[in-house]
Amino acid sequence: MKDFFRSMNFARWSILFSLLGTLGLLWFGLWQRSALAEMKEGLDSDASKLTKQIAQLARKHSQLSDSLKGENLKGEEDMQSYIYKVAGTDRVEVGNLSLNTPAAEQFSKGIVDKKINIRPDNRERKFTRTTIANFLYTLEQQSRRVKVTMVTIENADRRVKNHEIPKEEWTFLADITSRQRSE
Repeated sequence: MKDFFRSMNFARWSILFSLLGTLGLLWFGLWQRSALAEMKEGLDSDASKLTKQIAQLARKHSQLSDSLKGENLKGEEDMQSYIYKVAGTDRVEVGNLSLNTPAAEQFSKGIVDKKINIRPDNRERKFTRTTIANFLYTLEQQSRRVKVTMVTIENADRRVKNHEIPKEEWTFLADITSRQRSE
């Protein structure tokens, strides 16, 4: 071993240091490669999860923004115009309505339930059950805030006996509730 170090010159020393440096760089490169592989694997799995999650949230955002655009309720006055607008839409067409607004009820702190009683303007006016159902369904379907809370449907011909089949002529009375922030 003494002879080995005694016979070393500059060229041999540089070869030895080059070999040691190469081994060190090989070890460092392999270590970095394994770390890079782990990061790529984590990125691929996280990226696919995040992509799915972003797509799902984008669809939900689009759905909520579309429902917000369609919703034009901002207060009690707008709620009444909303009811009149729905009353005049296709397949509903219930005509003039009489709206009675009782006092708002406090649901919880900062939230108020505003109720509106709906009945036809002319109490003698007759509707089919389909027209009444379409009107009440459309009220709820086009707004997330409006819920039909009470419906009374009576036969328009009050002289019908129990054993007779009534005509398809009905009158109705409905209550709707809109839950809103108190002003």
